[in-house]
Amino acid sequence: MAKQKIFNLPDNEVQQWKSFNVDNVEYDFCHLNACKHVFQHPKRNESYTLFFTFSHHVFTRGIKEEENIEATQIYPYPSDNRIFDSTRYKLSKYLPEIVASLPEQFCYHGGYSRYCSCKIDQEDGTEVYYQVVYRVWKERGKMRFHIESAYPLLEGLGKVKKVNFWVICHNLLRGKNLPQPAK
Repeated sequence: MAKQKIFNLPDNEVQQWKSFNVDNVEYDFCHLNACKHVFQHPKRNESYTLFFTFSHHVFTRGIKEEENIEATQIYPYPSDNRIFDSTRYKLSKYLPEIVASLPEQFCYHGGYSRYCSCKIDQEDGTEVYYQVVYRVWKERGKMRFHIESAYPLLEGLGKVKKVNFWVICHNLLRGKNLPQPAK
């Protein structure tokens, strides 16, 4: 599962993922190692240092009741049995680029005080609505963004409320309430 810590973060999120072997194919997760990005606000004299971590939900999926799977397909994560998903894994390769360009991404409310961004152009030119769900918080002076899940949307995006990435960062930095969806 996890290796050593990259950053001294106050939470227990995995910062470095070990590779996983499925059907004699080794899948490397180094693209999902914890990372830090500094974003400069385009109008304010503020910069935001954000620490990103990624959940195993970006490369696994839930096991369906009627599904008969081999134990070797289950990713070994304590207390959360999920099956390795090659489609999610392939799409997770886009996550480093997505988090590095969050200010340019379309961000929206994802429910449960989570934010999302999506829509990627794959190397073959096809467009995928890729729901990237992240939770944000500040603890011990560090601004944290944890990617809780990421998966392709089968029916497009639907109606969502846009959220300004800069408002999320500014409010997080200042200890203000984070943007909430309209009720």
